[in-house]
Amino acid sequence: MRGTLLLVLLLCLSGTSAEEESGGADQGLQTSGQTKRDIWDELRDLRDMVVEQKVELRNTKAELQTQRDKVAGLEKENTVQAAELAALVSRVTTSEKEVQEQKKEVTALREELDISKTELQLTGNTLVELQSKIADTPKLAFSAGLSTSGKIGPFNTETPLVYTRVFTNIGGAYNPITGIFTAPVKGVYYFRFTSFNNKKDEWMAVNLYHDSQRILHNSEKALGHTLFSNALILQLEQGGLVHMRLHQNCGLYDDRNSLNTFSGFLLFPL
Repeated sequence: MRGTLLLVLLLCLSGTSAEEESGGADQGLQTSGQTKRDIWDELRDLRDMVVEQKVELRNTKAELQTQRDKVAGLEKENTVQAAELAALVSRVTTSEKEVQEQKKEVTALREELDISKTELQLTGNTLVELQSKIADTPKLAFSAGLSTSGKIGPFNTETPLVYTRVFTNIGGAYNPITGIFTAPVKGVYYFRFTSFNNKKDEWMAVNLYHDSQRILHNSEKALGHTLFSNALILQLEQGGLVHMRLHQNCGLYDDRNSLNTFSGFLLFPL
């Protein structure tokens, strides 16, 4: 633009020179002076305009650079924010996966809990049934010692043993007067006895009877203080009888130490 303005000014000066040559001398001098002043005024104005435009151009460039710097800063911030957003999205995605896994675990735990509740309910029902059966089951148990009188026997015939020292007789099925246990209900029963003799070289022998049938026989020759014991399980009908007998020509010894005992209890009814 500056070169164009200078070219215009030169053309104007050239035109002015030609006009001076063709006009009168006086009039030419006057016109020439005026024209030169006008031209120089215009040149100063143009120079001022050029200076202003240069200043404005520098300011514009500076502002443009500032804007570019701001844009670069914004782009940098945008890049950082984009990275942060990507990281946040990744964390959210991971959290969603973890939540889904936790939901699956919670569902599995609920299913296990439901199963446990069902099993607990079944166990509770079974327990109630067992408690009902236990409540309905007769409580039968006895234990008794033979005597405190010392020597018992021998007799020339088999003799019933009456265990008179009753320690336990729950249900009252054992009779300490006859020495007989009578089953109040049909069921399976457990019986046990102990026998003792302190007379050397004397035989000791006892028999366990179910009703009138001998079920068990134990015997041993005493060698000073001699003790033996035995036990068995019997299935009895209601009213079934169980008792002990001393074998003929055999002896026992008992005192307050309860060396000879007879015990039994109901395992379960049938």
